[in-house]
Amino acid sequence: MAEIRDFNRNQYLLKGGRHKIGKTEGTDRDKKSMDNQLARHRQIKFYIVLGVLVFAAAVVFVLYLHWKSMEYTDYVVVQQTEWIRATDSKSISFGGTLFTYSNDGMSCTDTKGKMIWNQTYEMQNIIVRTCKKTVAVGDYNGRNIYVANTQGMLGTINTTVPIRDFCVSSNGVVAAVLDNGTITSICLYNSTSGELLVEFTITMSNSGYPIAIDISSDGSQVAVSYVKAENGKITSSIGFYNFSSVGKNYIDNLVSGYGYAGAIVPEVHFMNNDTVFAVADNRLMFYKGKQKPESVSEIMISEEIQSVFYDEGHVGLVFYNTAGGTTYRVEIYDTNAKKVSDIAFDMEYKEILFASSGIIIYNENECILYDWGERLKYQGVFQEAVYCLIPGGGISKHTLITDSAIQQIELQ
Repeated sequence: MAEIRDFNRNQYLLKGGRHKIGKTEGTDRDKKSMDNQLARHRQIKFYIVLGVLVFAAAVVFVLYLHWKSMEYTDYVVVQQTEWIRATDSKSISFGGTLFTYSNDGMSCTDTKGKMIWNQTYEMQNIIVRTCKKTVAVGDYNGRNIYVANTQGMLGTINTTVPIRDFCVSSNGVVAAVLDNGTITSICLYNSTSGELLVEFTITMSNSGYPIAIDISSDGSQVAVSYVKAENGKITSSIGFYNFSSVGKNYIDNLVSGYGYAGAIVPEVHFMNNDTVFAVADNRLMFYKGKQKPESVSEIMISEEIQSVFYDEGHVGLVFYNTAGGTTYRVEIYDTNAKKVSDIAFDMEYKEILFASSGIIIYNENECILYDWGERLKYQGVFQEAVYCLIPGGGISKHTLITDSAIQQIELQ
């Protein structure tokens, strides 16, 4: 009887065990089915989202191509503010504002026509130099330099020797070439206090005469172009001076220099704190180095340069278009000395501006706009004479300065 009970018990346990195993298999199948459904749902959702993103990207791409190929034919004045231009004054775009100067004074106005500041003086032969949002105004052969930014006056520098040339950094340091006929010197000033920071004398026998000068944005470096006659031949050189702690280890703070036989170098400019370009009558030169600029590129030029325009990222050289078809062409180079644009145009120009959205060529009566792909975006005449154009944030919105108004325009 015991064996029968054990047998029955075993049969019961076996049956119960088989029942439990079958229940687990069913649960696993249900779980797998639910997992499969969730996976399919996620997959469908993924493809829907992907399809929407692809469609949106396609729409954006089509709109981008349309925008790229769009050419504007006219413009409308969306806002106009009355503004009276002083007689014999000149106006330039200045850090997003309007800077106006004459022999009697200077002023800064925002694009809505509100005067930010003004300063009176008396000058005969005005020199104006800018760096980002800082401007310096002085009188050739005079003894005063007025320095300001877009917020207000920074100070006045008074010299005891006649001013021949000068430049200004964005933080208000002024480097001036002073010459009393017997001694030529280069002096650095703090425009806020008027304090003389550095002075060194130039000798014709060693360096030559300074014909161009520029200062880095932070005021730590100065580049000077010299010219002198040797044995009946013209020789030019460019000297780089560093007035930081690095330059103290060099005689007269002269950290590097380069000579150019048979050439005159009337233009030398800092594009930023570590890139300098210079233009001679036969070449375009680039230099790199935040502490000790070194020559990195020379582009030889066989044509006569008509004008030079530049900003922090580009240098533009204007030539007569000898190939024919148009009167002028402008070659534009980036900070790496790479030619990024070569545009031919047939319009007498007052100024060429390099904006983030494109290249603007204009005079008082007409304007041409190209994007950086050299596509023509606009060509037309102004509704009235324009004395200054201030680029807007995009290629279609700009500010025009006329004799009687400040106009916000939008191309159509």
